[in-house]
Amino acid sequence: MMPTEQRSARLALLIDADNVPARMIGQVITEMEKYGQLVVRRAYGDFTGPQGAAWEETLVRHAIVPRHLAISGRGKNAADIALVIDAMDLLHSGAFGGFCIVSSDSDFANLSIRIREQNLECHIFGGERAPERLRQACSRFVYLENLRFSLLHSAHHKPKPLRPLGDAQIIVKAAIASLVDNPADWVQIDLLERELQRRTTDFDTRTFGHVRLRDLLVALKRPFVVDGPRDSAARVRMRAAKPGRKIVAPNG
Repeated sequence: MMPTEQRSARLALLIDADNVPARMIGQVITEMEKYGQLVVRRAYGDFTGPQGAAWEETLVRHAIVPRHLAISGRGKNAADIALVIDAMDLLHSGAFGGFCIVSSDSDFANLSIRIREQNLECHIFGGERAPERLRQACSRFVYLENLRFSLLHSAHHKPKPLRPLGDAQIIVKAAIASLVDNPADWVQIDLLERELQRRTTDFDTRTFGHVRLRDLLVALKRPFVVDGPRDSAARVRMRAAKPGRKIVAPNG
């Protein structure tokens, strides 16, 4: 559960409309509303032609203010520059508790770092192929593909995970080891979840095909023992290693 002051923070949502699909913005907003109130919602890009038609309904439905910047030539980045200028104006106003940038463009890594230097959260939503520089520069990176996972997930339909379970096992083991002296000691799952998010900007159970951390730990099976109900009282520990078989030396 997030602290009350963090949930009530005033947030600014800045969207690189030339870089992300309009259909994902509703899910981005739903995700960000867990962290605070989106009092500024702006999208930057060329809203003429087919792209403008694709964005029109999204802009109206979610009360997003468009910042139209026509593309005047190849390689022009007027929308990116406008987004950064607005972000800096909002940052220096001192009226916001955090920012959300929707883009996979690595050029926004420096902006994210600057926001965090002011002791503010900067959440970035981008695609699976977003460069590591961008993913590491923010407070939290959310894959747009995982939002689609949440949208489509049901008992009968689970979208394909972005990464294999084995990758999660390595990350979870390291997090548990940092929390207890003895890996066989119990760790509260909500504490483990906070540690995982602290250690990596883009850890997300949906990346590995599960909505909840408890379900992910159960799916990993062999290395972990999970105990307790599906709430904050649940706990986990490393499974004790089996004693090695005694090796008998050959005669002679």
